[in-house]
Amino acid sequence: MSVTSIANLVKSYRPELNGLRALAVLLVLFYHLDFGWMKGGFLGVDIFLVISGYFISKNILHDIQQGNFTLYKFYTKRIRRLFPALLFTIIVVLIAAFLLFTPSYYSRLGYSSLYSALSVSNFFFWNETGYFDLDASAKPLLHMWSLSLEEQFYLVWPLSLLIFYRFLKRYLFALIILGVVFSIGLAHWYFDTDRSAVFYLIPFRMFEFLLGAACIWIERSNTIITRRKLSGYIFGIGMILMIFSSVYFDGNTRMPGLLSMLPCIGAMLIIISGSNSSISGILSHKYVELIGKASYSIYLIHWPLISLYKYWRLAEPKIIEQLGLGVLSVGIGFLMWHFIENRFRYAPRTYTKVDPVWYAVPSVVVLISIWSFSIQGGRVQPTMEGELYMSQEEILKNRDNYWRESNSNKEILNGSENKGHILVLGNSHAIDIIYALRLNGYEGKITSLQSGGKCFNFGTAEEEIDRKFCNDRKKSNLEHKAWSNVDAVYVHDDWPKLELSSLRKILKEIRQLNDVPVYIFGPKMVYSQYVPEIARNARSLIPEEINDHANRFALRKQRIEINESLISEFSENTYYAQNNIFFINVLEIQGGVDYSNFKIVTEELEFLYFDALHFTKLGSKIFGERLKKKYSYLFDTELLPHNDNQNL
Repeated sequence: MSVTSIANLVKSYRPELNGLRALAVLLVLFYHLDFGWMKGGFLGVDIFLVISGYFISKNILHDIQQGNFTLYKFYTKRIRRLFPALLFTIIVVLIAAFLLFTPSYYSRLGYSSLYSALSVSNFFFWNETGYFDLDASAKPLLHMWSLSLEEQFYLVWPLSLLIFYRFLKRYLFALIILGVVFSIGLAHWYFDTDRSAVFYLIPFRMFEFLLGAACIWIERSNTIITRRKLSGYIFGIGMILMIFSSVYFDGNTRMPGLLSMLPCIGAMLIIISGSNSSISGILSHKYVELIGKASYSIYLIHWPLISLYKYWRLAEPKIIEQLGLGVLSVGIGFLMWHFIENRFRYAPRTYTKVDPVWYAVPSVVVLISIWSFSIQGGRVQPTMEGELYMSQEEILKNRDNYWRESNSNKEILNGSENKGHILVLGNSHAIDIIYALRLNGYEGKITSLQSGGKCFNFGTAEEEIDRKFCNDRKKSNLEHKAWSNVDAVYVHDDWPKLELSSLRKILKEIRQLNDVPVYIFGPKMVYSQYVPEIARNARSLIPEEINDHANRFALRKQRIEINESLISEFSENTYYAQNNIFFINVLEIQGGVDYSNFKIVTEELEFLYFDALHFTKLGSKIFGERLKKKYSYLFDTELLPHNDNQNL
C-alpha cells in the first residue's frame, strides 16, 4: 500500500497506546518530583503531543471517510473530554491557594487561572518569563501551558485537515512532512531570539502533533517498519529513545527542536509497531493501561499538589515526601478520572438539540473569570494574620527600580560630570550598587552597562546554550564609548560560581580600555527562596525571629567559599594591585567580620530584599550606608584610587 493511501481507516482500541500515555505522564511526574535521575522527564509532554496528533488526526479522517464528520460533534467530544476535569482543577487550586498564598502570589494566580480557563495559558507564561520570574512552586497552574497548546491545536487542525483532505488528498502526507520540517526549522532559527516563545507557542511545537499524524500513513504502508517480524525490535528502539532522552537530556538542552525528534520518533515507533509487537505487553499490562486511561487527570492534579506542597513547606521534598506526593497524585488522579472525567465524557444523551456542555462549560469559565478579576481588583484576597508579607504593589515597584529606572537614562543615572563619572558593569546585581551610590550622596554621573542575567564574570555564559548571547553582550559593553570618559569602574554580579580564568580575562580586557581604578564587588548574601516568602514562612512578626529563620535559607557556605577564594586571588596575585584593580568585601559589609549578622528585614519590619537575590530600594540604601562608612572614597571620585587589597 502506498504511503499516500489512507483508505478504510478503522477506529480500533490500542491498549499499548494507553500504556504509552502512562509512560508519558510518569516521566512528567518523576521530573516534577525532582528525582535527579529523571532530568528530562518534561519530554513526556512531547510524547503526549505526538499521541494527540495521531489520535485526533485518525479520528477526524475516519469520520470524514464515513461521511459523518462535523465540527460540532468534534468539539462537543473535546469539550466533554477536557474541560470538566480542567475547570475542576482550576477551582480546587484557587481555593487551596486562598488558604496558602500571600496576596501578591494569589493575584498572579488569578491571572493564570483566567488564561488557563480560556486555553491560552501558554501565552501568559511565555509573557511572564524573565529574570525576575516567580519560582515554579508559586505557579500551581504552570503545567496548563501544554493543555492550552493542545486546545489550540484542536482549534485549527480539524478544519485544516478537512480542507486538505477534500482538495489536496493526494498530497496530504507530503504537506504534513513539509509542516514538520517548517516547524522544526522555525524552532531552530528562533531559539536564540526567544527561547521561551519556542518552548510555549504552537508554531514551534506543531511538528510534534504532525509527527503523530504522519504515523497514520506510515503504519498503513507496507514498509519494513510495519512488518511483524521486526516490530518487536522497533518497539524496543522506541522505548529506548524515549527513556534515554528523559534520563540524558535536561532543561539546558536545546529543545524543542531537532533533539526533540529522539523522544518523538520513539513515540512514533511505539504507535507504528505496537499492535504487531510481541513485547507490546510492557505497555498493555492492565495496571499500566489503567494509569494511561487516567493520565489526563493525573497530569492535571499532580503539579498543583507538588507546587502547593513545596510552597507550604518552602523546602525541597525529601525522598519519603516525594514518594508520598507521587502516590497521592496517582490516587487523586484516579478519583478525578472516575468521578469527573468519565462522568462527563460518557454521560448518557438525554438532550435533543444542543449538548448541555455548550452552556455549562462557558458558564463555569465566566465564573472563574469573575473570580479572577475579583482577585486582581483586590476584592478577593487571602488574610495573613500574624505573618509578614510584601504586597504586589511593593514587589512591582522594586522591580521597576531594576528595569525601568536604572537601566535607562532616567534620573537615577543622571548627575553632574563635575562631580565624577562612574561606570557600573554587571548583571542586575550591579543595580544594587547604583542605588547604594545614589541614595547615599554620590552626585556624579553613572553609566550602567548590563552584562545580562544569563552571564556571570561580567560576560561569561553560565550555560553553553547562552554563549552567543553573553559574548555579544560582552562585546557590545566593551565597545561602549563611556570607557574613555570615566573616573572609576565598579563591577558586580551574582557570583553563581567562581571561574578565575574568565574573571582574569575580562579584567585584563577592561584594563586595556583605560587606567582608572576598577573595583570588584564580591558576592552578597542570597537565599534559596524568595525573601518575602521566607518571612511569611517564619510565621512571626518579631524581626529577630524572622532574620534567624532566614539563616536556614541563606546560601552561606557557597557565598563564603567564593568570597574567601576571591580574597586569596586579590591578595596573592600582584597583577591587581599593580594595575589599579581592587576588591570590595561585600559579605563583610553585610554580615560583619565573622559573617554572622545577615538580615532580610529591619527592626521596623521593612524588607531588605524583594526576591531571593536583589535588594529593595531600602536594602540598597542601608547597604550603601555601611559601604560608605568603610569605603567613603567610593562615593567621591576625587579621593580615588586606594589600594584596598592591603586591607583584606
